[in-house]
Amino acid sequence: MSSLCIFLLLLIAFTHATTYKDTDLVVTLPGLTYTPNFKHYSGYLKASPGNNLHYWLVESQTMPSSDPLILWLNGGPGCSSLGGFMTEHGPFRPNPDGTTLFENVYSWNKKANVLYLEGPRNVGFSYQDRSINNDTIYDDQRTAWDNFLALKDFFANYPEYSTRDFYVMGESYGGVYVPTLTRLLIQQIQANNLTANLVGMAVGNGELSEYQQINSAVDYLYFHGMQGKDEWDALKACCDNSTTLAYCNFAKWITLDAGGNANPIDNSTCANLVVQLGFLRVWLTLNDVYNIYQDCYQQTVAAFGSRAKLRSRLSKDKNAQWPPSGFIDQGSLMNWASTDAFGAFPCYMTPATQNYLNQPAVRAALHIPAQAPNWTDCNYDVNMNYIQQHHDTTSVFDDMIASGYKLRML
Repeated sequence: MSSLCIFLLLLIAFTHATTYKDTDLVVTLPGLTYTPNFKHYSGYLKASPGNNLHYWLVESQTMPSSDPLILWLNGGPGCSSLGGFMTEHGPFRPNPDGTTLFENVYSWNKKANVLYLEGPRNVGFSYQDRSINNDTIYDDQRTAWDNFLALKDFFANYPEYSTRDFYVMGESYGGVYVPTLTRLLIQQIQANNLTANLVGMAVGNGELSEYQQINSAVDYLYFHGMQGKDEWDALKACCDNSTTLAYCNFAKWITLDAGGNANPIDNSTCANLVVQLGFLRVWLTLNDVYNIYQDCYQQTVAAFGSRAKLRSRLSKDKNAQWPPSGFIDQGSLMNWASTDAFGAFPCYMTPATQNYLNQPAVRAALHIPAQAPNWTDCNYDVNMNYIQQHHDTTSVFDDMIASGYKLRML
């Protein structure tokens, strides 16, 4: 056999052996102010034909070869998991300048390998090739299926994780994403269509039931000073034969549309009051829904569509300047952006993240192609058109329990 033939055979073998782990390694990250002690990978996983879901995998800082694997999903629906990466529990956090990153010393990858997946399609850096797939529908079933296919592609290219303890985790509308995906994973594992050591799922601040969220929001807002005594007293008339509002089923006064918005069941006072105090008071406000006592003084006025749940959140931070010496101007030392004790991070984190990720050099470092969209925290078009098929996930949990699959739940 000629040397040319041998060379060509070796080239073909090498090409076929190349995996995402070879091509998606992030070698350098612009603006990083420290040297990380772990490897990380960014690229795309194949979902339904034409749907390309962006992922960012950060290896554990402790024992990457044996520590568990966590899949993280943010909610929305339509919000990017890189929001969780950059502002919650990922290893990097943006500075106010939106061009540099500092270390999050409490990152989850201190003890685990964490896979951040952006979905559904057209969220974050994920994109849809409409020449292959012109689907315009977004719903829970499609999201779960695409996430499953992306995971199947992940395990094919990172086979070392197929036997690792594997957890599916998420927050907010992840209260639907996580259990619906976990149920599908169980079905596929039991049908021998997927090799994965799924051992648990966890949901934080999850929208597991929109009906129960209405019930709990009424109490929560009153006891946190967001409702007046007169409003609270008026709710008593909406409570059947109960001396305490804590056990009232306020959700009976509302209906939920396909977008998850609460509407009064009729024109009664109770129906309108429950919608006002249990839904609109939560979402149609300049208070940060995740921290109602947080003041971001430079926050822009919220912009709402028919979907009340997605709000414009935060605007640019203004850094306080230290005086050179001598007289100390206390006013100049104040953080005019916020009242919090975290350097106004909750107030500047989202616009700083968006500015950072959309830099051409950062996109190149993360292997983001030109056809991928500019990164935004949430895709409002996806959210506005998303069909919520599970206003309550009880049946999903019933299916998982009935499967007999051993699973830890938190």
